Amino acid sequence: MKGQEKHVARQAAFLGIVCWITYFSLYLGRLNFSASMSEMIHLGIWGKGQLGSVAAVFYLAYGLGQLPSGLLGDHLSPRKLIFLGLLGTALANYLFPAAHSVAGMQAVWFANGLLQALIWPPMARLVTDMTDGKTSVNIILLLSFSSPAGMLCAYLASAFMLKTASWEYCFWGAGFWLSGVALLWIVSIGWLERAHCRRRDKDRSNADRKTYGKALGSVRDKAVLPGISFFSTGLIWLTGAAFIHGILKDGLTTWIPTYLTEQFSILPFLSVILTTFLPVVNLSGVYIAEFGNRRIFRNEAVTGAVFYLVSLGSIVGMMLLGEDSLYGTVALFAIVTSMMTAVNTLLISLLPLHFQKEGRVATISGGLNAVTYVGTAAASALFGYTTEHAGWGGTQIIWCICGAAGMVLCLLAVRRWGRYRKDIYEEKQE
Repeated sequence: MKGQEKHVARQAAFLGIVCWITYFSLYLGRLNFSASMSEMIHLGIWGKGQLGSVAAVFYLAYGLGQLPSGLLGDHLSPRKLIFLGLLGTALANYLFPAAHSVAGMQAVWFANGLLQALIWPPMARLVTDMTDGKTSVNIILLLSFSSPAGMLCAYLASAFMLKTASWEYCFWGAGFWLSGVALLWIVSIGWLERAHCRRRDKDRSNADRKTYGKALGSVRDKAVLPGISFFSTGLIWLTGAAFIHGILKDGLTTWIPTYLTEQFSILPFLSVILTTFLPVVNLSGVYIAEFGNRRIFRNEAVTGAVFYLVSLGSIVGMMLLGEDSLYGTVALFAIVTSMMTAVNTLLISLLPLHFQKEGRVATISGGLNAVTYVGTAAASALFGYTTEHAGWGGTQIIWCICGAAGMVLCLLAVRRWGRYRKDIYEEKQE
């Protein structure tokens, strides 16, 4: 039995590694645009508002695609959906430099957003189908680390391309990498699924079939989550908090290099290099979220409210610094983005696991991701136009309002979510 358990543990570890590489790679084909944007503006071919609209259509498409992706992910093969998303993302990155007009860039990047939306909800279902309890949580938390790591590598790779070649190579390089990851995914997960099915069939011969109702490939319960649960659980307020976190997390990330270039009169290349410091610190956000939620507050709503409060204080500190300290500003940006990484871990990674028994992990994850990236899309366009017409001071005021609103929304959900939430670390498949 111990040998069998070790074998299952090794397969779970391999599943986590493949999922991590896959999700990490998406950021190389997403944040290469934000990393290249300061150089594209510097060349004078496109304005901030125009490029901001390109970033906005990606996040809009990504957000709109999340809910159908979640619904599909609860009923179709996650392996095939994710493979389609990876190949499509690679193709979009290959094509982007050939789109010489703003409308062309918007069309390609909109398609990229829809295709990348096929990844996370099916992946969340795949993990919870093939693993149990604490193993599922550990893999989901491992995937949370892929976001800051992907941001770091995207900015480093883009900085290298900007220094040695041109912005076009940021997209061609990402397309080449994603093509290889697509091949890794389809081969590796196919092997893991076959091994899982063999183990499932063997176990079914010795136990009641009902015990394995959630095994891979089983028929899903088609009953939808009761509408009243959206309100009685406090999920409506947490959905609003997810929307706000999308504005501050990816909306800020998109504009940080441009902010540093303009506020402190430094070269675009240097602003990208300084931005690579942020995801190193952001890695701490995943650990802070897990530790704070599991050991201290034991309620995702309370923990999220605390993180929003810290973000608000950091933005106010940034406003007080003004143009006096480049490195102080970068440090405060690091705190804000780390707190938003923590909120992302709470709301997008951990919270959907509470709906595992309902068979709605992918649906809830997709829904929360949808509103997150609708917020990001709004921020990408809004920040571009507010900086042109109200300056960075006006934009900072919007950041403050968002931080306060996110905190209030989390606080409104505390009592109801506290009554509903489960111990996801001990949940077993049924």
